[in-house]
Amino acid sequence: MINSELTNVSQEVKIELTKLTQANHDLVIRVVTVLNILFSISDYFTAPNFWLNFLVIRVIITSIFFSVYYFQEQLSIHPKWTLYIAYLGCIVENSYMYNVLDAVTLQKFTFSFITTFIGAGLFAIWNLRLSIVAVIFSVMLNAFLFVLLSPLSLNEFLSNGAFLTLMVAIFSVIPIHTRMSALIKEITYRFQLASASNVIANKNKNILDSIEYAKRIQDAMLPAQKDLDALPFDCFVFYQPKDIVSGDFYWFNPLMQQESQVMIAAIGDCTGHGVPGALMSILGMSSMQEIYAKDELLPPHQILDQLRKKITTNLKQTGELGEQKDGMDLGLIHYFANERRLEFAGANLPVWIVRQDELIELKGDRFPIGIHYGQEKPFNIQSINLEVGDWIYLFTDGFADQLGGELGKKYLSKNFKNLLLSTSKLTSKEQHESIRTEFNHWKNQLDQLDDVLVFGLRVQ
Repeated sequence: MINSELTNVSQEVKIELTKLTQANHDLVIRVVTVLNILFSISDYFTAPNFWLNFLVIRVIITSIFFSVYYFQEQLSIHPKWTLYIAYLGCIVENSYMYNVLDAVTLQKFTFSFITTFIGAGLFAIWNLRLSIVAVIFSVMLNAFLFVLLSPLSLNEFLSNGAFLTLMVAIFSVIPIHTRMSALIKEITYRFQLASASNVIANKNKNILDSIEYAKRIQDAMLPAQKDLDALPFDCFVFYQPKDIVSGDFYWFNPLMQQESQVMIAAIGDCTGHGVPGALMSILGMSSMQEIYAKDELLPPHQILDQLRKKITTNLKQTGELGEQKDGMDLGLIHYFANERRLEFAGANLPVWIVRQDELIELKGDRFPIGIHYGQEKPFNIQSINLEVGDWIYLFTDGFADQLGGELGKKYLSKNFKNLLLSTSKLTSKEQHESIRTEFNHWKNQLDQLDDVLVFGLRVQ
């Protein structure tokens, strides 16, 4: 017994609507059963001459629809019929009462009769056809009983409540139909939303799985902690991506040149972060690897020139107006350990050297690796002699740009300088821990804005 409104909806919607109908109609049946019996007490005072007859018909009608309700599972009755049968039962008893009362008493009973239809409009869940059938049944039954039993004229019968009740009965069709339609839409939207949520959740899982796998690839290209520990240099890397994968990267290449140890270190800050930045970082690392695979060790500024050429070629950048300007900022050092000499070239990134309580800054060129506005210029090289105990720092802008503190402001470069000045007296592991603690303390509950990377190397 499925409502006609449900012919074009899914089986899930039908099942859910049946559950709502069951719960709603069960409650109403229990309330109506109690009220119908209680109304018999009111009948004793309102229509004492008809009290016994009214009591008998109320008990019979109530027993019928309550029995249907009680045995609905054994009879395999759809939940809509439990209340519909009770509704028809109330129409039968009300029609009988309507047509045996005098005009004055009829007016007193009108409110209780109207309540039957109003209540159905508020709580009934069945289709439009059944509501129309109920109204037609009520009209025909009242017409039949009026001719057979009523002591009133037609004018008296209508003017003392019958006409008002008829109008309410007809109007009750509208809220019943509206309620039914609204419930179908609500349940359908709910299932559509649940289905869409499942699709989104599955897609999100697939995307996250892909990103996690991309992280494995990126991590495989980045030097591992064991690689850092194996270096003949005292150094550390603080690396905290904003997302699962990072647009910041670091790259090392320790080698021997003419019996001299050379530590080559580069850090990069690619356009964007997350997946786009990670793709650029992999391109940067692989390009660096290709350049340094040659036998000849070129100075840092020539390395950056070649890297820029590779990046622009791989990204098919021509400098035309409107094309993407993806690229990276990069700091590159060649540290000649035997000579304690540092060569540096930078694209929008500096190198800081902390010597006791003094900070020396070598600024990089003010243009990135990649196409940019303005005339393309070659990168410059800078060189400086170092002393034992000096600390060399390369870093991206993520730390200084992070919002935090009590006022939610940027950390700023000057505070970052003070941090490195204060931590430079510590060991590499202690510096790493101190920088990590300071960053997390400053950020606190705020979101991380960018990838963060700090590299430190001690001169021995």
